[in-house]
Amino acid sequence: MTNSILNIVVAGINYESKWLLIKRKRGDYITKWALVGGKIEHNEEIKESILREIKEETSLNVRWEGVKGVINERLVEKEKKSKIRHFIIVLCQVSVENDKVLSTEEGELQWFSEQEIINKKDEIIPSDYYMLTEILQKQETKQLVEVEMIQEKEKLMLSKLLEY
Repeated sequence: MTNSILNIVVAGINYESKWLLIKRKRGDYITKWALVGGKIEHNEEIKESILREIKEETSLNVRWEGVKGVINERLVEKEKKSKIRHFIIVLCQVSVENDKVLSTEEGELQWFSEQEIINKKDEIIPSDYYMLTEILQKQETKQLVEVEMIQEKEKLMLSKLLEY
């Protein structure tokens, strides 16, 4: 466990009513579907960071649309009742002109319809599912969201959600 807070950018990437998700091969939440994104590098602007992460993970050239919200996410291990990860996530919106993606070493990429997202709920990181269904699909903007998730073995559960 680390006491540092990771600053992350993720993006809603939509093409013809489908959302692009990545099934992580490494890092946190391995084997879960997630929004595309990653760590903000030192001295990097938010816009620069998300455009770089999307290009690295998908090969897509995207157009910046803006920030949809900031999420303060904490991951708690149920058995030890201890916080094991803490993220500040900047949720961005981008637009794309085509759906041609290349899977990379980061993970498998797939486009999901809104119904497919609902059907795959248990396979998607709970906080990312919230961002998809409550912010991106509803075209909302949230100034700040507090999320706490409980990890029990391989299972992730959303335990706390506060919207400001």
